Amino acid sequence: MELILFSIGIFVALRYLYWRRKYYRYKNQKIKKNKQHNLTFQSEWETNKEKGDKYELQILRYYKKQGYKVYPQGFIKGKADGGIDLVAYKGSEALLIQCKNWEYKQVKQEHLRIFMGDCAAYLEKNQKIFAKKNVRRVFITSCENLDYGVKKFLEENDVEYKIITYIS
Repeated sequence: MELILFSIGIFVALRYLYWRRKYYRYKNQKIKKNKQHNLTFQSEWETNKEKGDKYELQILRYYKKQGYKVYPQGFIKGKADGGIDLVAYKGSEALLIQCKNWEYKQVKQEHLRIFMGDCAAYLEKNQKIFAKKNVRRVFITSCENLDYGVKKFLEENDVEYKIITYIS
């Protein structure tokens, strides 16, 4: 009888240890997968940021070749650029430029509205600089898809829209 109770006790203890070990392995695998997923997401974000920076440089060179003096707000101020990536000057002309290197994401009317608001805020903040300038707002993207709302918005508002292919 004691031998049977002892055997059952050993069996229950081993079973408990087996399931406990299995649970902790599962839990640790889940944590590792989450960490790997977060690292993948982070490196993907860095890649997108790098692509965006390269696209801004490409556009900067594009306008410099046209004789503009270009200031890279995005590089100087980072995320605090106020939605204006580049400011270009040529004579009495000034360009406020937003660059979007979106391969798959389509530009929506909302993005243009935000850009218009950012331009208004930037011009108000820098009134003295732009007082005697002919200011143009330029939204540049690498995405060739245009939806109806964007076309309509561009017809009704003072925004230039350019599609310039990203050269990697």
